[in-house]
Amino acid sequence: MGTPKRDQTDGRKRRWQQHNADRRQAVIEAALTVLARDEPGAELSVQKIADEASVHRTVLYRYFEDRTDLDVAIQQEICNRAGELLLAAVTLEGTPREIVHRIIAAYVGWGADNVALMRFAERDIAGAASKPLDVAIGQIAEQIELVIGGFLAILDAEVGDDDRNALTPYVFLLVGGVMAAVRSWSSRDELLPPAPAFTRLLADVTWLQIEGLAASRRIEVPDLPVEQLLNFKEA
Repeated sequence: MGTPKRDQTDGRKRRWQQHNADRRQAVIEAALTVLARDEPGAELSVQKIADEASVHRTVLYRYFEDRTDLDVAIQQEICNRAGELLLAAVTLEGTPREIVHRIIAAYVGWGADNVALMRFAERDIAGAASKPLDVAIGQIAEQIELVIGGFLAILDAEVGDDDRNALTPYVFLLVGGVMAAVRSWSSRDELLPPAPAFTRLLADVTWLQIEGLAASRRIEVPDLPVEQLLNFKEA
């Protein structure tokens, strides 16, 4: 006999939780708008966020534990958006060189369009237990490592234990180097060279590292689409 009342209580609780989640997301969206409007690297004002979200500053903190929780949530949203774009580019489509270019082009393009967001995601937040950017880098590096592993399998390449065990830190080296280069480039008052030229340069440098390492291990990387190499392997 108590079921209807319990269902009503549970229903109100779910609606309240959804309301809080929606308001929390609205505040995060407002923060991203403020960040994009302010100068990259400027201090993020909670009052500006509250004004943009059309809530009182004290009401804003109903949806976050404290300033640390707010800042980390903003970083997480930035990383989610950038991560979706990058992970969509990490696929076994095109030639190996084209794959490298596609991934780097995606990050350069996002970095050029979202300098302020990139800067905020890189910040160390006092009191934060983790950094969303580190997690996002790990996810992207893991996906790239899977692509490299899959490509080595397609080539039937013989890889020693030391090289196989070093693959993860090597991928982190590549990802970190690209991110550092984009950070330096995007911090300029004028983005020179232009994004397409910078993308080509960065992709060429990254590809030469990969190709050179493969050549030092006597692994020949064919300049063919991966789909075509898969067909050769299955034939």
